Amino acid sequence: MKYKKVTRDQIMSFLNVKPGTEAQDWAIIGVGVTDYGQDLNPQVNTEKWIIHKNATNTLESYQVQGDVSQTCYFGDPVYDFVNNIRRTLAVGDKVETQILDVDTYDAKELSQYKATLSNCMVAVTSYAKGENPAIEYSIYYNGDPEQGTVTIADGKPTFVAEVGE
Repeated sequence: MKYKKVTRDQIMSFLNVKPGTEAQDWAIIGVGVTDYGQDLNPQVNTEKWIIHKNATNTLESYQVQGDVSQTCYFGDPVYDFVNNIRRTLAVGDKVETQILDVDTYDAKELSQYKATLSNCMVAVTSYAKGENPAIEYSIYYNGDPEQGTVTIADGKPTFVAEVGE
């Protein structure tokens, strides 16, 4: 078996920057971002019966979250969306959107990549500290993700859910 190294640019995340509208408007998370990934935060239930020496662990769920530190680039759709949350101190459904995670190294068919669509919320944690202004925020994934495939044309993804879910 021949192994092929995955490069960071083959792991893409897109944020819907116009939630609540009929058509999703996907923008790639990446302008001004040097590090982003998902923390899965497994929710483990531990139970130790009095008749056993050792405990039993059960993986119950995940609490997926990603933290972003993004240098401020006005005009980048993700920055503009997140900065609007900061500016208005938005809460509740005004910070809810969707995130699309795409693995372009894992093509299902030519130009069709495995992807996961999740509801999420964006919480701004810090803004414009230091010499190089940055906005910091956390993306909290909500509920069960939807599996599917994505095609990307002109930098915009189109998601198709797996049949039979």
